[in-house]
Order: sequence, then structure tokens, then C-alpha cells
Amino acid sequence: MSLRARITLLFVLTVAGVGGILIAVMYAYLKLTPVPFEAVFPDEAAISGAVPVTDDILRVVLTVSLTTLAVLTVLAGAIGWFVAGWVLTPLSGIAQSARDVTAGDLSQRTGYTGAADEVGDLANALDTMLDSLAASIASQQRFSANASHELKTPIATIQTVADVALAPNATSAEMSEALSQIRTVNSRSAETVAALLDLARAQTPAMSSFDITSVCPGVHPTPVMVTGDPVLIRQAVDNLVRNAEIHGADGSTQVKLLEGDGAVTVEVSNDGPIMSAEQLNELKEPFARGAARVTGPGHGLGLALVDAIASSHHGQLHLEPKPGGGVIARLSLPRSPLPQASLPPTGPQPR
Repeated sequence: MSLRARITLLFVLTVAGVGGILIAVMYAYLKLTPVPFEAVFPDEAAISGAVPVTDDILRVVLTVSLTTLAVLTVLAGAIGWFVAGWVLTPLSGIAQSARDVTAGDLSQRTGYTGAADEVGDLANALDTMLDSLAASIASQQRFSANASHELKTPIATIQTVADVALAPNATSAEMSEALSQIRTVNSRSAETVAALLDLARAQTPAMSSFDITSVCPGVHPTPVMVTGDPVLIRQAVDNLVRNAEIHGADGSTQVKLLEGDGAVTVEVSNDGPIMSAEQLNELKEPFARGAARVTGPGHGLGLALVDAIASSHHGQLHLEPKPGGGVIARLSLPRSPLPQASLPPTGPQPR
């Protein structure tokens, strides 16, 4: 049975059940309770007594009651069918939106404008999920396109160099140079594949509590505990520092460790060219390098890997332009309670 039919049936059974109980109680009361009467004569004599309700009267009352109940039950079914359809109309729209998304239209949303009730919560949750899904698919599509281009280029290069080396008139020096170029291109491709594997591993961290000052030593005087994967977080901080050193002015890289309510932030800044917030956000995309995509040194996966590590740790990577030129990168991570053994001593100490 459909949900609408089940709601209608619930209406019918409720009316029929309650009505049947009331009729049974009324019938039992009339049958078991005698009707009192009093007869007064002209000489002021009076007779009081009680007589039971006759079967004919009980039969009439029962017939009228059951007929009325039948009419009310049919009316309850009609009302229940109408009310169920009215209540479920928003759900039908939500289901149609889900079917449109399944068919490939990721721009579809529920468009719910009703009351902030349970259906509204469902619609809002579905819209939020669809927004996240659309953003994730768009990111995956850009990643696939850029990765294909990134890996296609060295393959074409190796093919061209191999054709030159295999030419009939190729000299030994040309063949040796071709092999050297093939080795260089292959090594770079291997590094790219390794970076892609790191990006995939960043989605499944091995969580534990550890002291983040071991990742960036010398920037904080006391232990600071965070929850996360020590290997991945160390890699994220190393990527931020390396990226700042490569793309910033010499000697301008600074690393700070900031403590906040429930979070710890590693701040890495440098001096360099002036960039807009939009340009910085693009750097989080895989294979993005500086002002241009898929060009220049590096693999373009450094900040994308840091962003993935931050997301998998329920943290955040925030990039903002530095006044006067340069970038300020902030990696925020959840904070952990300080172990009891690391807590500073309190109270008077023994001499």
C-alpha cells in the first residue's frame, strides 16, 4: 500500500474503532441499566420502580448507531485521503527533484517554501546534500580533466623522443640523450602518480592525539595536542612551508602556531607577488600552479593535498592575500586535551 493509502486506512480504522467502542458502551449501558419511573395517583398515592429497556428500543438504537458509524467511517476515509494527499504533496516534489538529479540534472533543488517543519528539514537537508554533491562532482570532473592532461603530456613526450631515438639515422649520442629525456619524464610522471596516491590516502587518516609542535619545532614553547594523522599533518605543514619558500621572496617565510577555542592553527606566510582571494582559492584545485594551471614547476597538488588533509581532519585550509604582497596560509585542526603527564605542575612543589 502507498503511504497515502496507509494514512487513509489509519483514519478509517480510528473512526471505526472509536465509534464501535462508543456504541458498545452505550448499548451495554442501556441494556444493563433499568429505566426508573414513578406513578402518582389522584389520592396522592405513588408507586416508584424501574423497568429494563425493551429489545425493540435497543434494536432501533443499535441500528441507528451502526448506520451513523458507517456513514462517518466513509466520510473519514474521504477526509483522510484528501488530507494525506495535501500533506504528502511536498514529498512528491522532493522525490521528483531526486529523480531529476539521478537522471543527471545536478542543478535541480527541491524549492520547498512551506513551513519549517519535518518536511522542511528534509527538504533543506536534501538541498544541502545536493549542493555538496554538485560541488564534489564538479571538482572531480576538473580533477579528471587536469589529471588526464597532466599525464597525457609526458606520454606524448616519451612517444616523440622514442620515435627520434628509433630513427634509422639516429646516432649513439642522440639515442643516449633520448633515453636520458625519457628517464627524466618518467621520473616526473612517477612523482605525479605518487602525489595522486597521497591525495587519495588523505581521505582516510589514521586518527590519534599527538603534539603538533613536533611537526613545526621551535615555534611554540609548550606542547599543543591535536587530533589527527601525524604523518599526514606533517606532510601538510611541509607542503605549506615548501610552497611558501618556492613561490615567496627569499627568507620571508614565517611559521606560527596559534591556539584557539577547540582548534589549533598553523600559520605559514611569505612575501611575494600580490594575489587576489579568487586566485588563492583556485590554488586549492588539483594541478593548479600559481597564476596558471597545469604549467610551471611542481605537480600542482601541494595545496590540494593540504586542503584534502584539512577536510578529512574536520579542519580547514584558509588562504588570504598578505598586505603588500604574499600569502598567509592557515591550517586549522581540532584540538585534543593535553595528556595528564604533560600538564604543568600546580601548587607548592617539594624542595
